[in-house]
Amino acid sequence: MSTIRNRLWQQYQEAAQSVWELPPAGQSIEGTVPLPPVSPMEQTKRSRTVLVHGYKDEASVFNPLASYLSELGLEPHAVTLAPSDCSVPMETLAQQLAEFIDRSFLSYQKLDFVGFSLGGIVARYYIQRMGGLARTNRLLTVAAPHHGTLMAYLSSLPAALQLRPNSDFLLDLNSDADSLTSIPFVSLWSPFDLMILPPVNSRMPVASNMSVWTLRHQALITSRRGIRTIAEQLLAQVQNVPSPTFLDLAGRPALSRRTAGEGFELQRQS
Repeated sequence: MSTIRNRLWQQYQEAAQSVWELPPAGQSIEGTVPLPPVSPMEQTKRSRTVLVHGYKDEASVFNPLASYLSELGLEPHAVTLAPSDCSVPMETLAQQLAEFIDRSFLSYQKLDFVGFSLGGIVARYYIQRMGGLARTNRLLTVAAPHHGTLMAYLSSLPAALQLRPNSDFLLDLNSDADSLTSIPFVSLWSPFDLMILPPVNSRMPVASNMSVWTLRHQALITSRRGIRTIAEQLLAQVQNVPSPTFLDLAGRPALSRRTAGEGFELQRQS
């Protein structure tokens, strides 16, 4: 059985590295997306954003996103949860998140949370079960398996069992998800996500669900489109958000810029 799991995982990794972002029909990834009305910009600049990574990741996976948010005047703080390979229960990772918050911020400071994949569930557990709601300004989950993922059946590790569809852990966590209606809660997801199966399991009835058209799971936090969408949800009353330009994980420029010969450092447009 372990051989089959390893083979399936390898095939998924190869497939994920070979596909690229696909914009919706009739849309360009260069277009400006209208920003939602949220809190004033000055308040957003003073707000701290906690970035919570996903499966087998660490804080460095957020480097492009964190750099871009810093360029826009925000204050991102990425945390490393270990081990993040599902070998410990979600409660253990949530406790690590709580300890990071306690030692990094003053008790009265309100926080924004961006939780990617497994990290979205960790952030929710902290907010819903560990008193984090009182100090949460907003919650943004990205490709989080709110209702589980079939990929979790490839492992029998503790957190993987918790992330299976209809697990006792998720059923309990979702039973009082209505508590999240007291804060702005946005769930970003991709209809073509190869890790969250089925992809609609990232949607939440109590959240504002927004689709981001990418084929690679991690592209939701590393691609220009994904980073821009996250920034739009964190920024307030800004007329234009500049597009980030950088190499993707495979070392290639964004699809629309491969023939333009542009640089790939993070830039701000004047």
